Amino acid sequence: MSRTCAICGKSPMHGNRVSKTYHHTRHVWKPNLVSVKADFGDGGARTIKICTQCLRSGFVTKKVNVPKEKPAQAAN
Repeated sequence: MSRTCAICGKSPMHGNRVSKTYHHTRHVWKPNLVSVKADFGDGGARTIKICTQCLRSGFVTKKVNVPKEKPAQAAN
């Protein structure tokens, strides 16, 4: 499974972390990905990994499980 957003394609960035004394150390910045069960318009749903910015922006609608109502019990 790759660390890439399924919507915007955001992936890990590589670079140097620079200290006050100008020492360079390699660093990887990873995107904040979450697994979301997304609802697609045709009635299908599947789990995808998206970044939190895409989730906040509303690019994906989350699949919501609505519990079934319990039948009313007969009073004795």
